[in-house]
Amino acid sequence: MTPLTLFLAKLIGAYALIMSAWMLVRRDVALEMIESISRNPVAIAFIGMIRLAIGLAIVIGHDVWSDGMAALVSLVGWIILISGMLTLFLPPQKVREIFSGMGYEKRYPAFALVSFALGGALLIAGFSA
Repeated sequence: MTPLTLFLAKLIGAYALIMSAWMLVRRDVALEMIESISRNPVAIAFIGMIRLAIGLAIVIGHDVWSDGMAALVSLVGWIILISGMLTLFLPPQKVREIFSGMGYEKRYPAFALVSFALGGALLIAGFSA
């Protein structure tokens, strides 16, 4: 495993773990933030730009598929990149429709727990390698 893979696993893992814990503890604020952003085309575009930059950084710097953890880090990078491009290029109304179709409010705990599990797995793998 390369030092970059370990670094990104720790970074992505810690971020996902902390953010999912925040989502579970501050559900009201998180849902309000999501609702507010989804009504604002400028905020949607800004989120798309941030996702695009992070996704590009990961994909350009770490497009490695040689082992499980490296592949997971690369997959996360590609998912972030593609979601950033979609967020930027789809009309804001379509982004809102996709988001609504996910049933985010109803499935909120599941989204947070999946993120928590992914973050924990990456963090543990990154520090135990």
